[in-house]
Amino acid sequence: MRVRVLFLPLLLATAACSVNPQGSPEQGEPETSAAQQDLAARISEIEKASGGRLGLALHSPDKGLVYAYRGDERFAMCSTFKLALAAMTLDTPGLREKRLHFGAGDILSYAPYAKERASFGWMSGLEAAHHAVTLSDNTAANLLLAEVGGPDGFTRWLRSMGDETTRLDRNEPALNENAPGDPRDTTTPTAHADLVGTLLWGDRLAQADRALLQEWLVETTTGMNRLRAGLPGEWRAGDKTGTCGTGVQGEVNDIAMFETSDGSRYILAAYLDRADGSASDAEARLAEAARAIADWLQQMGA
Repeated sequence: MRVRVLFLPLLLATAACSVNPQGSPEQGEPETSAAQQDLAARISEIEKASGGRLGLALHSPDKGLVYAYRGDERFAMCSTFKLALAAMTLDTPGLREKRLHFGAGDILSYAPYAKERASFGWMSGLEAAHHAVTLSDNTAANLLLAEVGGPDGFTRWLRSMGDETTRLDRNEPALNENAPGDPRDTTTPTAHADLVGTLLWGDRLAQADRALLQEWLVETTTGMNRLRAGLPGEWRAGDKTGTCGTGVQGEVNDIAMFETSDGSRYILAAYLDRADGSASDAEARLAEAARAIADWLQQMGA
């Protein structure tokens, strides 16, 4: 496992370097700053204390990849894929206005908005996208997948967005299995942070749609105890959570967008797989990781 740090103007230099899990530079690589070493040590300690496997990637629309810890390792997406699915909905002509019909048999155990709409028997594509993000409604996600060619169609769209790594293979709830070594329904922290940065701040989507996705992330409340809990309160932030598996196959994820006091924008993708303790304990570890990242950015002048 390697930790990758990319430094551009705000972050002291323009060269990429790697540090080992203990935070010291590897032979033949440039010396790292005390702040870098402290960050690497903190993230490594958070992972060790969790008892699981932690993956992180920090992406900037101006600087690209800024920091990564297990950034190229695969993790189950869980519900974090729903943000990209919502973006695909907005990018698909006519889908946001379309009525998506469903019956009692389509309503999954976690589907708060679908249950609210059960008496109507339909929701619009826009409503489905909205609540797939803000409430992580599983039925809403499945209804949208049915309209875009299923998991294969969604994955093809990801490729058109420049993501050659992320793959969706199954619908809800099967995609949450998180079996050891299974590449299905997975991404890497680096790939997903880059994808979300493209969707929110790139030129692939209309500006109004990018703004809408950002509004939904800020509106989301499912991740208030995860990455956002570790970020300074004055930083504008939003996120999309993911939770899947049970027991020894559990995973707790979060992808946050945030803007620092100096106006710099970032995506932080975090995946914690098979951690010890409860889901609340795992959430606290993600908050600790975000706090470490925020402290580092502030040391660098953010």
